[in-house]
Amino acid sequence: MAEPTTENAPSATIPGPVSLTSQAHGGLRIKPIGSAQHIANNHFAKIYTTEFSKAGTDYPIIFVKNPESGDFFAATMWGLSAGENLFVDGEKWVGGYFPASVRCYPFAVQQDPNEKERLFIGIYETASVVNKDEGNLIFNEDGTESDWMKDVKEFLVRVFQQEEMTKQFAKKLDELGLLVPQTLTINKSDGSPAQDVSGFFIVHRVKLNNLSYEDYLALRQNGGLEVIYQHLM
Repeated sequence: MAEPTTENAPSATIPGPVSLTSQAHGGLRIKPIGSAQHIANNHFAKIYTTEFSKAGTDYPIIFVKNPESGDFFAATMWGLSAGENLFVDGEKWVGGYFPASVRCYPFAVQQDPNEKERLFIGIYETASVVNKDEGNLIFNEDGTESDWMKDVKEFLVRVFQQEEMTKQFAKKLDELGLLVPQTLTINKSDGSPAQDVSGFFIVHRVKLNNLSYEDYLALRQNGGLEVIYQHLM
């Protein structure tokens, strides 16, 4: 897969962040993120298999099915309903492990919709950390990427690779029939009606234990079994 570029990206056809180019974004800077306000309404965040051991001690790790593609992705559960993040207090982050998918902000890696092997860096132009006065410069005066931006791009590439690996892992779990829908019932201490939380999947322990010897051995040999246990703990 080609290295992501910050030039000549077809931004008009890529949803989400705007493709980052020196022509459109020269002179912009990124200041440190001092607030968690941008994730205050996120009731979950994508998580990657390399992070399960760290994130699993702080939050439930679940699998979510994309209704459009049918693909599964792993996520940390931060809230019990859409728009709720129990780990943001005002603008302050009060949670534990901070997933790599969130640390990418205000950047993202995008695929060219017409050529999947081509990757582009996108930027959320309206993010409060994007400005022209303070913080790290994205591009040098000659239009080349700053050293800071080169480091950011390396991080974004690693995150993209981890996301692709996690997609394949979730796909394998689905193919093995291990992912099952789950409903969590929350009993309220104030006497109000219990709340059912659904729309997510987990690995079914019985189905895992009933796998064929060959499939079970394959999971153990490629490290998948350890990741499953980190999800289930």
